[in-house]
Amino acid sequence: MFRYWGFGLNILSQIEFPELLPIAFDKEDVTIEIGITPLKPEGVDFVKRPFSYIAEKEYILNIRNVCRYYAGNGSKIIAEPVPGIDERSIRLFLLGTVMAAILYQRGSLPLHAAAVEKNGKLTLFAGKSGAGKSTLTALLASKGYSVFTDDICVIHSDPEGKAGIYCTASYPMIKLWDDAITQLDGDLYTREYKIRPELPKYEQFFFENFNSGQLPVEKIFIIHPTGLSQNIDVIKLNTIKSFRQLEQQAYKNQLILSKKLRAVHFSLLSKLTQHVPVYEITRPQVGTNTAQLFEAIKNLL
Repeated sequence: MFRYWGFGLNILSQIEFPELLPIAFDKEDVTIEIGITPLKPEGVDFVKRPFSYIAEKEYILNIRNVCRYYAGNGSKIIAEPVPGIDERSIRLFLLGTVMAAILYQRGSLPLHAAAVEKNGKLTLFAGKSGAGKSTLTALLASKGYSVFTDDICVIHSDPEGKAGIYCTASYPMIKLWDDAITQLDGDLYTREYKIRPELPKYEQFFFENFNSGQLPVEKIFIIHPTGLSQNIDVIKLNTIKSFRQLEQQAYKNQLILSKKLRAVHFSLLSKLTQHVPVYEITRPQVGTNTAQLFEAIKNLL
């Protein structure tokens, strides 16, 4: 069995994960194994969707021609791969949607955001897939910032019980599309490891500089590509708009079912928007690059 740290959790796994941070521990938070997944959740209170079942403490996901996954009680994952499928494809969905289900089951809030760190504080970049979060994060790594996490930030209240909001990283890897690498520094980012054989998207590791601690959030930018915009515009959102925008950035928020979990998330997002400035970046769907995005926000960083 392999032992890893990821998403703020000690993970004991039958599957090897090059993406996760190897670590020694006595007590695991989550186990991952290869096995036979249940056909549906045990209870009667669940939502059935075309490729998944969602219950308060159980989640079943079927990725056709790849793997069927089970996540239960915030502590157990079973993967049932299709024979002959490559391991990277198995890991990709497990470290995304399936791990999000585990976090929700544990009462955590995974935000669909990348983050950079400077002077012990975090700047988050939220937005849908393809918004430009990872590429902007990678660019900032060449401008004195440290990459903290890519794609998922796990949101917490201040560990000392104060008013602030803190984040934990997912794992020490950032994923970049081929055209993003072309925009960036070729000495820093490579095309050595594809996330899936058929996708021109590549894994970039930063184990040596990875921070597994909880750090305070200083500011948040939400990136919105839109066909209605001809320029890059940046506005500071008021508390109500900040809350509504960030609510939509909860990673795989369709997994949030219970009233109890919604109350926890409401509390976290309320604290976040009360204490952290949130900016909205609207940019054209096409025709802008990452350097232009940086120029638009550099005075706010």
